[in-house]
Amino acid sequence: MLQLFDSYTSLFKAWRVVRYEQEGDTHMLQVVARLQDNSRLDLRDYFFADGRRKYAYQWTNTDGTLRQRWDNAPHWPSIATAPHHTHLPNQNTPEPSVITNIEDLLRFIQMWFDEQYNEGN
Repeated sequence: MLQLFDSYTSLFKAWRVVRYEQEGDTHMLQVVARLQDNSRLDLRDYFFADGRRKYAYQWTNTDGTLRQRWDNAPHWPSIATAPHHTHLPNQNTPEPSVITNIEDLLRFIQMWFDEQYNEGN
């Protein structure tokens, strides 16, 4: 999974594994990254032996305000992509999300940066 970060090196100023644990079929990964615009990305991805998975990916601005968060907490069952959803700034209700893993997330952020830097060109 960490090889994904090598595939997206242009996104990162720095990243570090805060926690990685493996016990049998259970895996827990926490990563903190500083992106090229100095925004912060916090990743938590847990795979449990019984097949369940729990994840939360939070992208914040340099001042700590939310840019976007993705997770699969089950408390929004009415969302079309439940349990997967995304939280946007200044919205009380999350939106549907098809981003369900780190690879999808990094691809999304790369496209976001590409759009930002290509505006006006």
